[in-house]
Amino acid sequence: MAESLIFHYRDADNFLVRLNPNAKLCALLSFSIVVSSAEPYLVFLLSIGIVAAAVAVRLPFRTYVKESMFFIVLALIMAFTSFASDHDPVEAAASSLSFLSMVLASMLLTDSTMPDDLSRSLGSALSHIMGRYAYVLSTVLEITLSMIPLIIDSATGIFEARKARGALFLAHPFTSLCQLAASILSDLLDKAEIYIDALYSRGYDASSRRSSLPYNTSDWVLIAASAAAVFLMILKEIL
Repeated sequence: MAESLIFHYRDADNFLVRLNPNAKLCALLSFSIVVSSAEPYLVFLLSIGIVAAAVAVRLPFRTYVKESMFFIVLALIMAFTSFASDHDPVEAAASSLSFLSMVLASMLLTDSTMPDDLSRSLGSALSHIMGRYAYVLSTVLEITLSMIPLIIDSATGIFEARKARGALFLAHPFTSLCQLAASILSDLLDKAEIYIDALYSRGYDASSRRSSLPYNTSDWVLIAASAAAVFLMILKEIL
């Protein structure tokens, strides 16, 4: 079931998959910084660009929209509160669109990048600064990315099971929410324990040095463009 969930790697052959994970991570951070502080017109343009990238890699929108209802509802709440505060419909739409664009950009990263590849590349890059601790940090990131689909999987499965048993969530929403959260947490702890035991059984050492994936011209161009975008945004804020 987790194979069809958001924030999960899909085995495909497209331009994003072929990029180095560090280049994609730099692009994601740069995009998030720029789109979160940009003017509304630039937010709309960047949103069109990120949607175009998603279409180019054939992201399964129909499946992902169903799994992203939490983010969509959160974006609507952000738009409502922004409009109630400033009474500016354009600014309200831009704030929610900025949030959804960052979520979509994160989906593109996880959709085109294996957690192990990102961990290897990031640990290798940071090892020049942090030494062996960089590999520990990258391992934590790898495990986190691997567990995100399981969180959604557990939440969906438990919710559907309770619904099939006739649970009335609206009758006692607070109690139902607490029970659901407790069930999800318990299930996640069990899965995390299995995941960690599997790593230990293979003699996994989080601090061991691992080789990075190679860089190509496209990676360096993307990294340079990401750094330039952040620099221009900072320069604009200063001036």
